[in-house]
Amino acid sequence: MAFVLTLAFVNGCATVISKMINYRCTKYLGTNNGSLVNYIVATVLSFILLLVSTRFSVDLHSFGQAPWWAYLGGAFGIVAFIISMITLSHLKVMESTILLLVGQLTAGILFDALMFQNISLKKILGIVLVAAGIIWDNRISHGPEQ
Repeated sequence: MAFVLTLAFVNGCATVISKMINYRCTKYLGTNNGSLVNYIVATVLSFILLLVSTRFSVDLHSFGQAPWWAYLGGAFGIVAFIISMITLSHLKVMESTILLLVGQLTAGILFDALMFQNISLKKILGIVLVAAGIIWDNRISHGPEQ
């Protein structure tokens, strides 16, 4: 379990580092070209990892068997990426990261509520506390002048 928790932590760090590198890329290339570079590199790297994987097997038939919604992950991924690149030019990295976390927590709770009818007051309170922390930090950081 410790390995999985560490891996999840490393994933969080990698997400922020990736976001910052991609943001810098879009500053040089523009949002559209930066997004394209990001996804081309990811596609090539994914293909290389697939080729060197010990479990290399591509079953093209299974692509037709998947339900339509299974392909929405990529669509949501590119939308999230573009929104992230746009908002980073207006927010501090910390604000952007915390708002990303709040959005992920909210989506997770809504997904649990809709798909599994599993929602609790503790989960909602957790999101409210994180959001309150963002608002509090923003007020402290900008002082009384705003």
